[in-house]
Amino acid sequence: MIKEDNSINISNRKPGFFNKSVRALFVPQEFTPRISLFIITVVIKLAASAISGIAYVFNNSILYITGIMLWILWFAFLFIIAIPQTDRWLQKNSEKLKKTAQKIIIIVLVIGVLEFVGLSMVGLDALGLKEKNNNFSTVLTSLEESFNYNDATALCHQAAENLLAGKKPYAEADIINAMHEYNVPEHKLTPLRLGMFADVFPYPTDEQMEQLQLKIMENPDEVPIELESCLCYPAGSFLIPALFLLMGISDLRIIHIVLMLPAILYVIWISPAGYRLLLIIIMTISLELWNSLASGETGFLIFPFLLLGWVLFKKQPIASAIFIGLAATIKQVAWFFIPFYLILIYKTQGIKKAMQSALIILLIFTASNLPFIINDPQLWYDSITSPMTDKFPLGVGIITLVTSGLINLQSSLVFTFIEGLVLIGSIIWYYRNCHSYPQAGPLLAVLPLFFAWRSIWPYFFYFDIIIIASIIINEYNRKMNNDCYQVV
Repeated sequence: MIKEDNSINISNRKPGFFNKSVRALFVPQEFTPRISLFIITVVIKLAASAISGIAYVFNNSILYITGIMLWILWFAFLFIIAIPQTDRWLQKNSEKLKKTAQKIIIIVLVIGVLEFVGLSMVGLDALGLKEKNNNFSTVLTSLEESFNYNDATALCHQAAENLLAGKKPYAEADIINAMHEYNVPEHKLTPLRLGMFADVFPYPTDEQMEQLQLKIMENPDEVPIELESCLCYPAGSFLIPALFLLMGISDLRIIHIVLMLPAILYVIWISPAGYRLLLIIIMTISLELWNSLASGETGFLIFPFLLLGWVLFKKQPIASAIFIGLAATIKQVAWFFIPFYLILIYKTQGIKKAMQSALIILLIFTASNLPFIINDPQLWYDSITSPMTDKFPLGVGIITLVTSGLINLQSSLVFTFIEGLVLIGSIIWYYRNCHSYPQAGPLLAVLPLFFAWRSIWPYFFYFDIIIIASIIINEYNRKMNNDCYQVV
């Protein structure tokens, strides 16, 4: 018999109409130990992102190692948060954790306001520091350019426009035109280990990238082999934006907002009343989420679909599978979530529901990509597999040991092998322990990417929110769950 620990106040109000939801935002908030701990991990993630970014700008080995250690610490904390028993284990320290979390909320909100004022309203030019030849100005310039499109976002936007113009999105991909049209900074282009970069390692220097820029200027109509010019994602990456371009929305970042806000509002609405304001706060202090939105990161497009897919798996399984299918047809990162999602469905709802979900995901992916596969199967395959070929090592994972120069390993095979082992091991572990640790799925889905040849930080910026939202909805609401998802 499962006995609930009454020391943890679990709100079980049924979501009502909009006005009831608004009033519910002002009820006392439930700072459970796991929620407090999650808010504390926000600081660790922000510190890891900042230090890794500065390490990249200055190519500093010590900062690189510090960054990777902070990322590992963040993963460890998230795993602890994913364990249902953590609320009971930390109940004696819940008040201390709550006070710490409240202080962190204030600090991060202040940082967010200062960032918004400094970069969005005042602007770096008004600071009068850009022209100074010092390290601080280098960081400021890098921050300013971080809010431009990157090459992947520009190519997705270009592909959507090409589709609407009757052109072939994969065949007509051209990074040079996209770079000029969408003002992509030079450092946001993806160099390949080809041509003048064939013998360069671990990454082209600024001077070498400037040489490439001169080469582009000399032949503006020719795409150099040293630059990634393929549309690297499945068809959903441009099919969904194309629908909004038809309505006159000309910026992918606005499209991301249009897709994200309803998803977030719905997740907040179906959450127990005592956690709604906390969930809003958690979304607000996730500054890397908003920074990614400002720069139009392609990973942001899959966030609302993965969020809804994971939190709705029990209440609305068909809609949940549809959302996971949409995420899978947008970006390959979502593929890592699928085995864990299907295991979760199988363990909680049985083999029939798992097969139904797998079929829905497969049908959505096939329907959206099949026309382009039929048109040119080799081009489609080369395009979506291009992120795994001819790329320089880059990221915040263990590849930092290579990019920092501490290890001289120029082959990606070792990292691919480790990534595969971690993925297989994670799937096996989750299959055996899903009932006890259901919310560990998103963490295990991205964990293999931490060991990849390219483990860039946008792979990790959203899954923690998925975890805490699912905990709040699928564990802290007894009305919705009467099985193993109750807090013991």
